[in-house]
Amino acid sequence: MRRSVFGRFLRDHLRALVGWGVGVAAVTALYSAFWPSMRDSSGAMDAYLESLPQGLLETMGWNSLSTAEGYLGATVFGLLVPALLVIAAAVLGARAIAGDEEDGGLELLLAHPVSRTGVLVQRFAALTVFVAVLGAVVFGTLLLLGPAIDIGLPADRPLAASTAVALIGLVHGAAALAVGAATGRRALALGAAAVLAVVGYLGHTLARQVEELEWLRFASAFHYALEPDPLANGFDPAPTAVLLAVPVVLVALGAAAFNRRDVGV
Repeated sequence: MRRSVFGRFLRDHLRALVGWGVGVAAVTALYSAFWPSMRDSSGAMDAYLESLPQGLLETMGWNSLSTAEGYLGATVFGLLVPALLVIAAAVLGARAIAGDEEDGGLELLLAHPVSRTGVLVQRFAALTVFVAVLGAVVFGTLLLLGPAIDIGLPADRPLAASTAVALIGLVHGAAALAVGAATGRRALALGAAAVLAVVGYLGHTLARQVEELEWLRFASAFHYALEPDPLANGFDPAPTAVLLAVPVVLVALGAAAFNRRDVGV
């Protein structure tokens, strides 16, 4: 049983992984495929961007749509792919403990010789693999399309950006898992992840323009993942370490609460 919790949880959600993977690949391919047209019309696009307020450009990340890293950063990695990964990870994280408890399966699992912490850690590991596969789909799609659409970026740049958005998803998935473990309520777990995502995205975008909200940037997974501009600069160890540490801390807090409360039937 100890060895099967991780594998069983992944197998049970294999269809979901395939579905999310197809969706993520489709979105990545669709928006990447427009890059040659954008590159060929870069003069007109630059003129259009110059007519927009600077604050709007900074908020939306549209400062450099005439370069491959600028275009992909604003379209593929700026909102759409991170949003998909956040939703996928939050749904799975909420399902990992709270969803299973509400469906009546968690009590049966815990009747076997496996600790609550063990279940939580193994399902977090499965969540990590789930999100990592989706990040790999983003990277693989760009790698396959790169020669055809002439992205012209070294492979480590899309790899860094794909890793960054995967870590955004993992942070929010871990938040959903931790809240679900602490409360046993799937709705609360999803709600907490959604609030964290909205506040985090606003902290990464609108807070740049409002001095009083500047502190929100440092509570945002989007800030640590996207502010270093991985498509242009590659991996940045410090913010990556933060994004790796936060899910671990969240799961540890969730485990502490999970071990103290009664499991509902």
